Amino acid sequence: MQMQSHLLSYHVVIIGTGLAGLATAIYLAEAAALSNQNISILLVSKAAASDTNTNWAQGGIAAVASDEDSFEAHILDTLDAGAGKNDLHIVRKVIEAAPDAMQDLIRWGIDLDKKVDGTYDLVKEGGHQFSRIWHKADSTGHTLQATLMHRVSQFKSIICIENTAIVQIEKDAQGTFHIQAISNHTSDQTYPILTVKNCIHIQCAQLVLATGGLGMVYEKTTNQSIATGDGIVFASKLGAILKDLSFVQFHPTALYEANQSGTYLITEALRGEGAILRNIEGVDFMPQYDARASLAPRDIVSRAIMCEIKKSKSEYVYLDATGLSVSTIQKHFPNIQSVCQQKSGIDICKQWIPVVPVEHYACGGVQVDEFGGVVGVEALYAIGEVASTGLHGANRLASNSLIEGIVFAKWAAIKMMNALSHDTALPISAYHFKPILVKKIDRTLVQNCLSNYAGIEKTTADLIKGFNELSQVYQEANTLKHWSLKEWENDLLCQVGILIFKDALAQTENKGVFFNLDFD
Repeated sequence: MQMQSHLLSYHVVIIGTGLAGLATAIYLAEAAALSNQNISILLVSKAAASDTNTNWAQGGIAAVASDEDSFEAHILDTLDAGAGKNDLHIVRKVIEAAPDAMQDLIRWGIDLDKKVDGTYDLVKEGGHQFSRIWHKADSTGHTLQATLMHRVSQFKSIICIENTAIVQIEKDAQGTFHIQAISNHTSDQTYPILTVKNCIHIQCAQLVLATGGLGMVYEKTTNQSIATGDGIVFASKLGAILKDLSFVQFHPTALYEANQSGTYLITEALRGEGAILRNIEGVDFMPQYDARASLAPRDIVSRAIMCEIKKSKSEYVYLDATGLSVSTIQKHFPNIQSVCQQKSGIDICKQWIPVVPVEHYACGGVQVDEFGGVVGVEALYAIGEVASTGLHGANRLASNSLIEGIVFAKWAAIKMMNALSHDTALPISAYHFKPILVKKIDRTLVQNCLSNYAGIEKTTADLIKGFNELSQVYQEANTLKHWSLKEWENDLLCQVGILIFKDALAQTENKGVFFNLDFD
């Protein structure tokens, strides 16, 4: 039976309210206001608008801003971290656009740390030759999220709806996108079941996927719980090309907590200030693996940590920040200091921090062009972590992702405005969706499978085993007659897991974060 729903229509719909989604909306609204053009923009958030990976980002935003630094140095660092799998044209384009993007953020009102002389306090992170990370202590993402949300609120052309999950996207013969959503406005935060009352039908001419990562496919991740790979599946079903989905970056230093599923990120900037990685015996081990020691790129550090863990049969290594001054820690890392004390009773000024690598960032994703347009699907865009732009290659350089989101948001907005200028009429038409088929999937099984067989180190046999296991589970799973949003997400996670295994089995060499022991 066809379900009736509330009908909404906009020029542009943006799914996701992290940096990528908010910046895209702002650039669109500013361009429309400047050209006196009518535009309607809908921002949709699956949870609260601030429940994003952006909001949790600690480190900062990479952009050249000092005389000692240069575009060429930033480009070389990016290519080195990405193991040469980057698109050089995109790398250069992003890095050369980064300083202007920072000026946009400043114009929008962002408050970043400054030195006594009034200049911005730039710091260094792993893989960077020079200090080029703009930041706000160790909570840059929170400051960025708040700044962009405030700027969005200043435009009448932007509507933001929270607690609304997109569950289906289709495109008709006329090029209009039809989106089915579930309203999740519940006081107890339980997941709703799709009903006539909470079903929303949204139509638009231009669609932006800013849905973030896929971290929840693993047992432990630094991602928010909303990161279930929604945009990957949506884009794939619309005909997009997925690229290097198995290039999943693990952050080397998350706070180790015994028997805890949650993970707290310890920013790379702490190592940039001089913190040192030590094994269980207290040895500074990183110089044995890379000349850059504790400031080597993340893939190298993560594998080195796992090697030390295996050798010592421990569950973690240590991050030693006791060499930093108390004033440095209190000024630059107040949240890390507080959380380590609260969660583990550790005074990071005096005690070493137990750390372990955990899933952090998807370097691959939906393949896009140099404007963020999805290759092969007209009027569809993918911005931020969901996209494979060519910037990161086989391993993301620290703090490059936030600047990527800003500049691609700007380029996508320009392209969308040009497309909308020819036809400003809102698409309104009757449409009948295909039934949404949701299978009953055990989330824990999916997470165990990916964590066991598609982690930091892989083998071909394990990848085959994981792919066959998940494929069989999905094929044999029962289709639910009635389903909740959580059950829909579980189905999605299984699909994403299968896609990761499939991509991993197609890789033929070790590059960056992808490491198959059989290739070594």
